[in-house]
Amino acid sequence: MTHAAGLPARLVFPQCRNCAYRFNGTTQGCAECAASAIRPLAEHHCGVCSQTLGSAGAKCGNIICDWDTKTRSFIRVDALALYATPLEQTIKEYKYGLRDGSQGWGVIFGRLIVGWLHAHAAEVADIDLIIGNPSAPDRTPIQHIETMMRAAHAEDSIGRWPIADPDSPVLVKTAETKKSAGGGVRWHEKMEAAKEHAAALQLRQNVEGKRILLVDDVFTTGANFHTVGKLLMTEGGAKEVRGLVLARVPFGGRA
Repeated sequence: MTHAAGLPARLVFPQCRNCAYRFNGTTQGCAECAASAIRPLAEHHCGVCSQTLGSAGAKCGNIICDWDTKTRSFIRVDALALYATPLEQTIKEYKYGLRDGSQGWGVIFGRLIVGWLHAHAAEVADIDLIIGNPSAPDRTPIQHIETMMRAAHAEDSIGRWPIADPDSPVLVKTAETKKSAGGGVRWHEKMEAAKEHAAALQLRQNVEGKRILLVDDVFTTGANFHTVGKLLMTEGGAKEVRGLVLARVPFGGRA
């Protein structure tokens, strides 16, 4: 099937593995395609964690949003969409290798990250450094965060955004730690797991005085952004930390 220009028609997300533009698509094209299928953030959502709110000005139920910025160690976390069908399934497929070729989602997610940056250029114009929240060096099936950040770096071919060079990482994880994903994990357990995660991280480059955008796959409680943000600011001397995720998990949802 082709469109008016005689080029192959674009398949709708998440049919990306069969799309003619899987390997040579643009950030704008992939972002527009995904936006037509994924569930957007609610009109009324928390300005700190992007959680859905019942009405404008409603109080967010996320514990960490009540903390002052200094204690929280991050300003806010934006999300491309809500963690719901079909984005939820593709993230799980990619993260856990549920299908053959699922690593290919790293390229698509990299494009979506850069597409979001282009669409929100004014909001991130002051960002000095964009890095991923590291995964363990022996994580299987892949280091999913590093893979999509490498793709994002490659997709930003003109270097418009300060995405860290994947071959010269700023922040690395030195060992595997307790996982906090999944249903039934309590808030304090997620925080303990996040503290273990941050303790296993190592800064490889100077981030003093920088405004950092920390990228992850999903946001549930904000525990990881709190502990990693604290590391970047207290040990690294970063000026501030903001976040960006592929998806925001609704209250009661499972990542």
